[in-house]
Amino acid sequence: MIEVKLPQTSEEIEESLVVFWHVQEGDQVEEGDTLVDIQTEKAVFEIAAESGGTIKEIKVKRGDSAKVGDILAVIEPAGTIGANDNLKSVLSLGQAKEETAEEKQSTFVRTSPRLRHLAKELGVDLATVRGTGLRGALTEEDIRKAAALESSSVVEGSREIKMSGIRRAIAKRMMESIHHSAQLTETAWADVTELSVLRKKTDIEISWNDLILFAVVKALQKHPALNAHIKDESIIQFDHVHLGIAVDTDKGLLVPVVRNANQLDVFELHTHVVQLAKQAKLGKLSHEELSGSTFTVTNLGAFGIQFFTPIINPPESAILGIGKIEHYLVFEEEKVVEKVRLPLSLTFDHRVIDGAPAARFLQTLSEILADSGQVLKGIKGN
Repeated sequence: MIEVKLPQTSEEIEESLVVFWHVQEGDQVEEGDTLVDIQTEKAVFEIAAESGGTIKEIKVKRGDSAKVGDILAVIEPAGTIGANDNLKSVLSLGQAKEETAEEKQSTFVRTSPRLRHLAKELGVDLATVRGTGLRGALTEEDIRKAAALESSSVVEGSREIKMSGIRRAIAKRMMESIHHSAQLTETAWADVTELSVLRKKTDIEISWNDLILFAVVKALQKHPALNAHIKDESIIQFDHVHLGIAVDTDKGLLVPVVRNANQLDVFELHTHVVQLAKQAKLGKLSHEELSGSTFTVTNLGAFGIQFFTPIINPPESAILGIGKIEHYLVFEEEKVVEKVRLPLSLTFDHRVIDGAPAARFLQTLSEILADSGQVLKGIKGN
């Protein structure tokens, strides 16, 4: 027998959700056929058959969680039932098929991949939908009507929206983060007046996000305590900076990773971030691109937010929130001067970092952002 086990998709992922089975017990599969979709807190991955055979047993049902190494299904290799096999085994197999045929028909519905995907999106259990198409086949209208009927069963004037796989994974991940760490947020303003002038003078297009991320990487190199993971009773500090970038997508929050960001200049960093964000919105990120971050940055400035409390992305020890850049007036040397400042919100795990070291990181980051010369070094040719 071949055991289909839940693989280790990344070091920090210990549990995943089974969101959809493409096969049922008794189905014949070939090597490379997609068996099941699994959902981590970051993305959906497919598990394919490593060899051909018959699906003997599905051990983890749709909607249930499994841990790394758990057996999801068992495949009986092709050709294992021969002419010399015990007659009792053959008869038992035939009897089992007869007994379960009706049950399978009621729990597994064959239809096109497009309609299966639609049903998943709308949260419709195909086994509960009566088909009105040719010979009882399911149609798109059947699925949409079932979704509308299900949503109409809630209290009038309200609606019930089932959590998607990604939403459920995010919810679980965030609750684990809050319950298993001692999170504290410190805030500060960074003077970016000089940086604002630099952007206007530079004929090459540089976004605020590019400059901020570059400065964050430089600050992390001076404060490695924040560029760290916590594992049991150990703290693992990293020489490299694998920068997680929070990206808002239609399906939920994803955090693609810019690897070795400490080796990139501003423009290289920009290229990586743009490409990863594009892939995230298209849902085409690989699990390598979604794992291994050592520090995460989330930017809500585009929504007019100043300070907020970002939640740490486990097993990291800290996360930085970026707010909306603000122009303001101050009185200096008997003159009214316009300045520009950036709100920073640093959430850190107090088990790993004390308040003073976290504050010093914010201080260093603010100093780098205030000194356009330091950021200018990140632009090739300068």
